[in-house]
Amino acid sequence: MRDKLGVLFSGLCIAHCLLVPLMLLLLSGNMVLSALKSEWVHSLFLVPIFIIMMISLPNIWLKTRNSSVLIFALIGAVSLIASRSTHGMSEILLTLLGSSSLIAAHLVSLKLRTLIRAAL
Repeated sequence: MRDKLGVLFSGLCIAHCLLVPLMLLLLSGNMVLSALKSEWVHSLFLVPIFIIMMISLPNIWLKTRNSSVLIFALIGAVSLIASRSTHGMSEILLTLLGSSSLIAAHLVSLKLRTLIRAAL
């Protein structure tokens, strides 16, 4: 369940990153969309993403020592943190890389959990 939530929140981050700028272009002046563009929204997205990552991924890595979980999680975390210090296209690219990497880490984790359950 935690990994599915991780995929969901990272996917929402990607959707926000891609859709809000497009919607702002099409519906400029909309106050709700302007609020979604605010910096606090980006930080708000990171809270559940990092909480779920810290609850889910270290546990499966300790059980399996599968390096892909660790690599994807580290790339994702570093990219998302780095995206907070930049703006424009580099922020978008770092966010997409970070969120996609975390989705990959959670999907690998889901697969590993399934294999562990099947082996029991």
